[in-house]
Amino acid sequence: MQPTWLPTLSWVSLAVGVASFAVVLVDTYLYGHRQPVRVMEIVWLVTVLYVGPAAVRLYWNWGRPEALAPSPRTDRPHRGIIVTQVSRCGAHCALGFVVAEVALYGFDLPRSALWIGYAGDYLMAVTIAVLFRLFESPRRGLAEVWRALATVVKVELVTITAFEVALFVWLTLAHHMVSPEPALRPDSPTFWFAGQIGLIAGFITAWPAASWQIGRGLSGGTR
Repeated sequence: MQPTWLPTLSWVSLAVGVASFAVVLVDTYLYGHRQPVRVMEIVWLVTVLYVGPAAVRLYWNWGRPEALAPSPRTDRPHRGIIVTQVSRCGAHCALGFVVAEVALYGFDLPRSALWIGYAGDYLMAVTIAVLFRLFESPRRGLAEVWRALATVVKVELVTITAFEVALFVWLTLAHHMVSPEPALRPDSPTFWFAGQIGLIAGFITAWPAASWQIGRGLSGGTR
């Protein structure tokens, strides 16, 4: 059985994420710190929702438009580029996790079929990455869809994959060891708390992958 304190801790953690979300929401839309690339507003709101106050600090240091603008004597900060790349790929994974898990909720998959949920999470993350690229483009059409997919494969897929692997490893441990009974399901705050921890693990794990891609010149315009 789950410890009696686990649901309470889950609600507290989720509430901290919502409070962090509210801070960035107010800064973006009330105080007018809009992103030059509009999808980055979604990216930062999603990031602070699962990482919490630490991501608010990252946003303050590297996410606000003023923070990432190069000065006349310096280039755009390298660490800021990595933070933005990881946050963007993490937002794809987080949104993919939420959408896929909610969509699969009604199927009541057994523990032995967790891989079905993981496949859904991964495919949805890649789909959202492509949709974000399409949203940024002024052009529409099938050719643009292929171009967006090619860009995601080239500049984001490695980071997304590293993120998802860490998420899936943690979720497997949570399902089988942390909470064997009752099963973790999306109608429980503990499920989303476990997902929150897994997403944070993914954020940390994806950092070296993003750094490697950026070192090869594959940042893909994550501004």
